[in-house]
Amino acid sequence: MTNRKIISILLISVLALSSACKTHWVVLHDKTESKVIVLDTVNVKQDDAQLLQIIKPYKAQIDSEMNEIIAYSDLTLYKVDPEGLLNNFIADLIFLKGNEYLQKTNNIMASFCILNSGGLRNDLPKGAITLRNVYELMPFDNELVAIQVSGRNVKIMLDYIAKKGGVPESGIVMSIKSDSAQHVVIGNSPFDISKNYTIITSDYLAAGGDDMSFFKDAIATYPLSIKVRDAIIEYLKEQTKLGITITSKLDKRIYYEK
Repeated sequence: MTNRKIISILLISVLALSSACKTHWVVLHDKTESKVIVLDTVNVKQDDAQLLQIIKPYKAQIDSEMNEIIAYSDLTLYKVDPEGLLNNFIADLIFLKGNEYLQKTNNIMASFCILNSGGLRNDLPKGAITLRNVYELMPFDNELVAIQVSGRNVKIMLDYIAKKGGVPESGIVMSIKSDSAQHVVIGNSPFDISKNYTIITSDYLAAGGDDMSFFKDAIATYPLSIKVRDAIIEYLKEQTKLGITITSKLDKRIYYEK
């Protein structure tokens, strides 16, 4: 077992055992699959005190790191479908950071970004945002990747978004009508099914996670070698360094036709 895996296990154990006395959900993830394990901290056996003693030296260090304030927010960011403040904020920053890495490594730019709502596990609070908040928001170790796909597969993707009732995305404006995508604009141009498009997403989704089968016939794949969570942390720290508090807005990038 590598040191990285040991640290991850310790982090999960500390966060679970040091939480308030209630049932918590901890998600373990290996990039392509995820499973939920229920940790019941209400009926903890007395023997678990030994485990607490073992991890005690690590707990103080982890708590110190997890409680580090890395940004400040003007408002609470919630996840809502088809469009929410958290959806837009995370998708926009991942689109921005993903393109930064894509341009550095391959000198190209993606047309848009798509994530999945289930990947956003918590809200971001108004006021101080800690490292712990980001880990609670994004507990997975998925990495960013850019995928080039055909316009036909993008059309399948757009209808998938419509049937889902919206997903976190950036770079697309579209309406939903009868479970299909309508009036689609990508960037500043109407969607063109004859074109190929490059998309920023996670390696989990690129591999077909959350039923995103339209990525499996990729024309090209560009690994970006940064975790989604680390991209979020990097962006938040950059904004704080510039003296900028984070915010978000609803802009009708996805909406239902009446």
